[in-house]
Amino acid sequence: MIYASTVITLLLSINEKYKITDGHTDLMVYAQVVIAINLILIVSYLILDFQATYIFSRAERTRTLQYLDNSFDANFAGRKIENYFSLDKLNAGFYKLSVNCFENAFHTFSIIKEMQAKAYYKAVAVILAFIFSAAVEDKGIVRSLIEAILPLALLQDAVKISFFISRLENLLDNFKSFFTNVRNTDFVNKEPEAMRYVIEYETTLAWASTPTESAVFFAMKDQLALEWDALKAEYKIE
Repeated sequence: MIYASTVITLLLSINEKYKITDGHTDLMVYAQVVIAINLILIVSYLILDFQATYIFSRAERTRTLQYLDNSFDANFAGRKIENYFSLDKLNAGFYKLSVNCFENAFHTFSIIKEMQAKAYYKAVAVILAFIFSAAVEDKGIVRSLIEAILPLALLQDAVKISFFISRLENLLDNFKSFFTNVRNTDFVNKEPEAMRYVIEYETTLAWASTPTESAVFFAMKDQLALEWDALKAEYKIE
């Protein structure tokens, strides 16, 4: 819908700049229909984006329950997951909870960082297209406002990803410091600090509401597995 709307907007701008349909009644009618279709695409994108955010929040609730099940050997979700975390054999408890969260934060940060460039490229391309459209056309206020929603929404998503990455990077640094401190000592009285970082990770995910892309995950899966194994060895997580 994003790409279709962008192409339609460019074509409409070219038409209105060079007056291609002027003097052709039938073509002018078609042009009005295309304008209506474009506005419907933009509004539909916003509706579906809202729906996707709702579905994501539902999925996150299930993921969180399965995460707790794996960490504490509970059964809140009703169905346990297998082969999701790399340290299923760790004893259930707060130490396993913190290790699982460290693994989650590492993977999420790596994948979102890889997605950042694409998000900005998409936002910039669409924004430039709509700036061109605004510059060459004399449109009504309603149409201008609706068409402006899409590039602004994409820009917001790109900026949100930047803040998301920053918060995850800070959290990873905290986890590295945390596991450095417990590397050669027992995990004693560390539960409050572990919970602090777990809550920070979960609230960061809830704030961003940005799903990681499956294609990026599978492309990086083997590389991230090796990097995570190196981190486990570095902090003596076994």
